[in-house]
Amino acid sequence: MKNGKLFKSLFLINFATSLGFGIADAFFSTYLFSLGGRGILLGLPLLLFSLSKILFSPVMGACVDRFGARGAVTFSLTLYLLVSLGYLFSSDLTLIMALRLVQGVACAMFRPVMLSLVGAASGTNGEGRAAGTFDISFYLAIGVGPVIGGVLHDMWGFYGIFASLAFLCLLSLAVALRSIPAHSGDRTSCKQEKVCLTLPAAFKVARHGTMGGLLFFIFGRGCGISLLAGFLPILLNARLGLTGTQTGLVLASSTLVITTLLRPVGRLSDCRSRKFLVLLGGISVSLLYFLIPVAQGFQQVLVLGGGIGLCSVLSQPASTALLLEQGERHGTGLAVGVFNSALNLGFLVGPLFGGWLQSRFGLTSVFYAAGWIGLAAAGLFAASALVRERADSRKSASSSKDVAVA
Repeated sequence: MKNGKLFKSLFLINFATSLGFGIADAFFSTYLFSLGGRGILLGLPLLLFSLSKILFSPVMGACVDRFGARGAVTFSLTLYLLVSLGYLFSSDLTLIMALRLVQGVACAMFRPVMLSLVGAASGTNGEGRAAGTFDISFYLAIGVGPVIGGVLHDMWGFYGIFASLAFLCLLSLAVALRSIPAHSGDRTSCKQEKVCLTLPAAFKVARHGTMGGLLFFIFGRGCGISLLAGFLPILLNARLGLTGTQTGLVLASSTLVITTLLRPVGRLSDCRSRKFLVLLGGISVSLLYFLIPVAQGFQQVLVLGGGIGLCSVLSQPASTALLLEQGERHGTGLAVGVFNSALNLGFLVGPLFGGWLQSRFGLTSVFYAAGWIGLAAAGLFAASALVRERADSRKSASSSKDVAVA
């Protein structure tokens, strides 16, 4: 690790922030319901959060490249802290909708700047290991967040939930101000003056061969994750008749496997083909989606949940490492911002498409659709990688001929 001290601080910042919102988001819908939110007032804050992340991620990512990492971290964490204080001291639904929109803007900047700093701390040839280790902070936090949130809710209600969120945001901001230097040495610092903050710049990045393949892949993965999260509990409860504890174990099995294997698979992605690992993981997960409707009993779906986590982790560090490679070409912040827009678009499209499928063709069609979407995304990723390799080989051959002529 090139800068271990900075990496440890980034790990703590990401864990504390993810834990805070993991605690709060698990009970956010319940909180809105307790305030009288019904119908559109219940769904609008959640929709605004998703839309703000989709729309603002490329612009906020470009701002990271333009204005530097320390300023971007401070800005995003300050917004997080203000949002948490707003949740703590206000119960007005209109204000909460506005806060949810601001939270999406902060989130749109937070992930790009974190990955930009992770790339700076890891150095070259170590992105996979660094990305895998860093993502443990996220998966661990979202795994334990709902459990801690449940305890806090039982003891102190929603006040305890949002007070803990405010404390964790304040802790993250304090660590960032102390540990992130003014000149963090991120790999895009030389490009900051050239980075454009317009949507055409984001579309230009998205059209690049390897980057375009990553966007297809992560959109399909976002659809699959959201479909699984939204409809698997219904299948487990209504069709298989599992208890609440059994359902929770099945849902947690995937996250547990991912958290355990992120670091070793990250090392693997540094010494093996990252594109192959992304493709292998994407295809394997998609094939497992087809098996969910035919699973019988708790043990089979538990094994499937663990298998989905195992196959998902194959592509996680590798795709992040490929994204950091693209950051060297386009600017890490902008590349991550565009990537996050595609991911969040998948999170938004997946449940809407799944709801239509369920009402039209039944519950099992949702999981078959998730499998086909994943396979199509993996195929587009492979096609874009192949096109890029051919273009690079032609360019190399042309350069060799020019040298020979000279």
